[in-house]
Amino acid sequence: MTVRRQERAAPAAGRGGAAWIRATLTALTGAALVTAPGGVGGQGGPEASAGDASGRPAAVVRTLAGPIPAGTGGMDVDRDGNVYTADFGETLGGPPGTTVYRITPDGRVEAWATGLVGASGNAFASNGDLFQSNIRAGVVSRIAPDGTVRTFATGLAAPVGIAVVPGDTLFVANCGNHTIARVDPDGAVHPFAASELLRCPNGITLASDGNFYVANFGDGSVVRVTRRGEVSLFATLPGGNNGHILFGNDRLYVVARRANQIYELDLEGNATLLAGTGERGLKDGPALEATLSVTNDLALSPDGRRLYFNDVGQTTEPHNVLTPTVVRYVELAPGG
Repeated sequence: MTVRRQERAAPAAGRGGAAWIRATLTALTGAALVTAPGGVGGQGGPEASAGDASGRPAAVVRTLAGPIPAGTGGMDVDRDGNVYTADFGETLGGPPGTTVYRITPDGRVEAWATGLVGASGNAFASNGDLFQSNIRAGVVSRIAPDGTVRTFATGLAAPVGIAVVPGDTLFVANCGNHTIARVDPDGAVHPFAASELLRCPNGITLASDGNFYVANFGDGSVVRVTRRGEVSLFATLPGGNNGHILFGNDRLYVVARRANQIYELDLEGNATLLAGTGERGLKDGPALEATLSVTNDLALSPDGRRLYFNDVGQTTEPHNVLTPTVVRYVELAPGG
């Protein structure tokens, strides 16, 4: 097994209001990386290992669909295995995207819902509705299976990732004010967690240990948030700019967006490289030889065998250009 020592990104500077958000969503993603010595993992801890020592067949990256005329927003998968990818907009900070696209497991694409305002993170409700963040409107929409859109919750601050817990209470990552909000089933919004460790929180997921895990867009940190709203640093990934995070198959999957890689994390904070050489590209093949292109979100198929992700379907424009979307997946080895 190859073992790689990764570098920890230096903290992002200059937190604040709208100016800081704009800087994060544009300049940060187009700037050179700034790193400092350290290991991948909480508190500068364990090294990241690439591959699997168990002798299982290697994971493989394949392309499902695209190019789709959308900026890489949120992703989720329904009970039938259809993939939903949201249109954030053509660029970070540019005109907002309005559409959510549905892709069948065999790669057929259709526009499913429209009328959004910067369609960022999303997650399914227990009844099959899709909760969809609108980063530019500060609201979460609820989309019925027929694509009908209605406003569900207002008063959020540039919302992105959504975690749905039993009973359809939402926990929403507010990039705009660096907090996590709780949204009741009736749409009422309440503060839940705030910390200097949250830097434009992007993705959020609930793990089997009862804690939430949050991936920051504004740096490379993965942050743990207890059900009481207590925040602590859990791990740090390379690149200084994370996409989304997902719990499934008894582990966390995290997008290291600027590193063009996807990592697995166990609940002790140990990181293993799952896919991507680190070079930007759209090359399919064995996961550790494949290249990724500014990946944003990810979602598991119902059987847990496909880890879908959305890439920017070109490799020549700056990192703040999000179009077009290409939907790809990691065909996971047996056992995860």
